[in-house]
Amino acid sequence: TETVRQTNVVSKTITKLIEAAGQGVHIIFAHDARPSQVAKGLLDECTDESTSKGAPVIVSFALDWMNTLPLAEAPKRPDTTKRLLIYVGTPGKYLSMCIKSYRGRFDDAFKEDRLVVLCKGACMLPMGTQEENVYGVDEVAVLQTIAREARKKGTVFWGHGPGTKASLMQKAYGYPSAQPVPKPLTFEGDAGGSVNSFDYLVEYVKYINLVKQAKPSLPVTNWYDTGLLVSVMQGRVCQAGVSLLTDQDGLAMLRDASIGHIISKLNQMIAVEPYSTSKGVYNFFIGDGACRLNGGVELTMHLMEGY
Repeated sequence: TETVRQTNVVSKTITKLIEAAGQGVHIIFAHDARPSQVAKGLLDECTDESTSKGAPVIVSFALDWMNTLPLAEAPKRPDTTKRLLIYVGTPGKYLSMCIKSYRGRFDDAFKEDRLVVLCKGACMLPMGTQEENVYGVDEVAVLQTIAREARKKGTVFWGHGPGTKASLMQKAYGYPSAQPVPKPLTFEGDAGGSVNSFDYLVEYVKYINLVKQAKPSLPVTNWYDTGLLVSVMQGRVCQAGVSLLTDQDGLAMLRDASIGHIISKLNQMIAVEPYSTSKGVYNFFIGDGACRLNGGVELTMHLMEGY
């Protein structure tokens, strides 16, 4: 079939790319890759006993995945340098801006024909003298090829620093042990003395991350509107090294960059079971534009009144 043919072409090309990658390989798993057993297997096998600098193969979480984990301090991010960069998941331009992703890493790899992006049913990779998009591939089979060839390359190293793998993997795939409950959030004097109002929101989001760390089983999620005001706020949160603590839906909203999604999610949480009956901490950061969107907030208020 066409899918088999396209998959074989992509798999053979990636095999040659990995074999020829003299500077090494950097595999980045986006949040989309979380359900994949192939990705999980490679992450489980990698070692964090020493630094990944100079390692033949590095694996790491993408920034979008890390912004779904409860983190009050940003983990170390490995440098791709001149490695073959393999990104497994769905990139998003607006999302990358909000989470302060270093897009220069993609740009440099693209210009130098060493960028591979594997999404569901599609793969972008260097073929000949330029990057090409190949559609209709079996992404599971391609990822299996990537994992197999990466192991052949040598020891696979964890990219977020020695001794950090267990903690991050527990947050990503299971329930970590509970941390101490944080003290109530307070601002002294003139709201802490800061003249930048975004600083208070940064502190609040950081506090919410600490709450999730203290109560791992409690649903604690933030969702963010698309627009200037909230994107600036997200940028400040990420600059401070704090996780946005969103989820798969939150990431999809930011990839699509649609102001209607936040209102739809808000209505879903209020009126649709089991969301409406699941106790937890749910925060919506909505700018003034979405508040006026087709009477979105008025509808939400009516639903809250009715349910």
